[in-house]
Amino acid sequence: MKRLPWHMLLCALVTVCGCGGPPPRTTATAPDATGPGWALAQALLGAWVDSTSRDSFLMVEAWERVDDSTLAGIGHVLAGRDTVFVEHLRLERRGGSLVYAALPGGQRNGTWTRFTAVPTGGDTLLFSDPRHDFPQHIRYVRDDAGWHATIAGTVQGAPQAEQFRFRPR
Repeated sequence: MKRLPWHMLLCALVTVCGCGGPPPRTTATAPDATGPGWALAQALLGAWVDSTSRDSFLMVEAWERVDDSTLAGIGHVLAGRDTVFVEHLRLERRGGSLVYAALPGGQRNGTWTRFTAVPTGGDTLLFSDPRHDFPQHIRYVRDDAGWHATIAGTVQGAPQAEQFRFRPR
């Protein structure tokens, strides 16, 4: 089996070890149809592959509609035919806010980490949780060919960032 490049393993390890917090909860209140970023978030629907992936690994993210206020996603890294990393994702409209939630490692009994949308306008979705260890910010920027995604923040006081260029699969 081919080995993943060190930066992919580091990204997966940081994501798996760094996420924590209560699971996202559904609310009985009606979603805010005008929540910031929801219309742009709809463009995430479908399957995406990171164009910077190499022959030895492939990063894929796929999103589907759950209902009128929730999108469910899954991100995974493939090494050949082997899945070496899985992360469950959700985008939810709650109380007028858009929330991005991640459950790394596919741990169904684990805890979700939630990032709240920051108003940006244009073709950018920005989610932030300044209290989280890493990442503190998740950004998706829509471009002609797909999405430019960035996870960023600080690790032991030093700025860190990982870039992904998602294209339709």
